[in-house]
Amino acid sequence: MNLKPFLDYLAAERGLSPRTCEHYARDLRSFVRTAASLGAVPPEPSAGDWPRLAEPGLVRAHLAGLRRLDRSRATVDRHLASIRAFLRWLQLSGRIAALPSDLVAGRGGRERKLPVVLSEQLVDQLVSLPAANTARGRRDRALLELIYGLGLRLAEVVGLDLGAVNLVDGQVRVHGKGGKERLLPLCGAAAAALCEHLAGALDPGEWHAVQDGRLTRELAARPVFRGRRGRRLAPRTVQARVAHYAVELAGLAGVSPHTLRHCFATHLLDGGAGVRIVQELLGHGNLATTQIYTHLSRSQVREAFLQAHPRARRKD
Repeated sequence: MNLKPFLDYLAAERGLSPRTCEHYARDLRSFVRTAASLGAVPPEPSAGDWPRLAEPGLVRAHLAGLRRLDRSRATVDRHLASIRAFLRWLQLSGRIAALPSDLVAGRGGRERKLPVVLSEQLVDQLVSLPAANTARGRRDRALLELIYGLGLRLAEVVGLDLGAVNLVDGQVRVHGKGGKERLLPLCGAAAAALCEHLAGALDPGEWHAVQDGRLTRELAARPVFRGRRGRRLAPRTVQARVAHYAVELAGLAGVSPHTLRHCFATHLLDGGAGVRIVQELLGHGNLATTQIYTHLSRSQVREAFLQAHPRARRKD
């Protein structure tokens, strides 16, 4: 199934990243397999067969099949979003007249789970674990400090180039989801760890160029974090390093780079930062996405209430 026209639309009109487009394509091919198994379209449908994918009940049947396979609600919700985007594109391009009733009233039903968050003390200990006397240790500490200190996504930290680092003004330019760019403050422990990493990873002349902000085009395009062969560090490597340090610290399983991003947001809110500020720093397009972190501090609100209100505790 040639989805190139639709994927070009997602990239050009909606500004979605290549990785997100790949997810849409994979979900749609899964949907087409369901439709083909039900006889709605051929196994390899052409563009002329696409309108038949809007047949009522197909979306419901596909989502029901995912649930029978015990797929998570988040996965089902993502498939629904991919199908909805594709059929709306068919409608916009005049290939179908209306959306299926499944999509008009359909909701993903995604169960929003509160993210796991480590305490400030645990995070302090975690980011201090990498050895400062080895190149890999300095690299790992810079990774941890940037993810936690700036709230970076995994793709954002591995995608950082030297040209995005402005040590003169204390800023980092990050390209987030949908190609959206944001400037983040680079200061404190994150700046110190990054400088230690770069000072050891670059030649003296290159390091001075980065410090002065006078990078050549070639140097500006070089990754901030590289692996053993000099290539850009793989996302799986970052995930493995974060998990390694979490287990080493306290036997914690399931800690990921995104856990540190959650910690960044929650600790900022606990420290008094406004939710709009946190939204801007995280690069969230929707405030509702950021507001999930406000629920994490309810226990602290309760504790403060119990401590402060004269009638909060029943006296013996």
